[in-house]
Amino acid sequence: MHWNLRLTAAKKGIWKAAELQRSLAEYGLVISSAKMSGLWSGQPLSLKLKDLDVICVASTARSAIC
Repeated sequence: MHWNLRLTAAKKGIWKAAELQRSLAEYGLVISSAKMSGLWSGQPLSLKLKDLDVICVASTARSAIC
């Protein structure tokens, strides 16, 4: 799987990992800075489907990242 969250987020006006992290927390996904770094850098060690679902839901509210 090719992970391109940072580029896709930038296209939607999300420029900082901390901004995305706060948005995800609003939807119930509280993740550590280390895990957020992995997601943002494009090299997540793992990702639960439940977490991916929250990322997609939160992103849809911001003009659909997923």
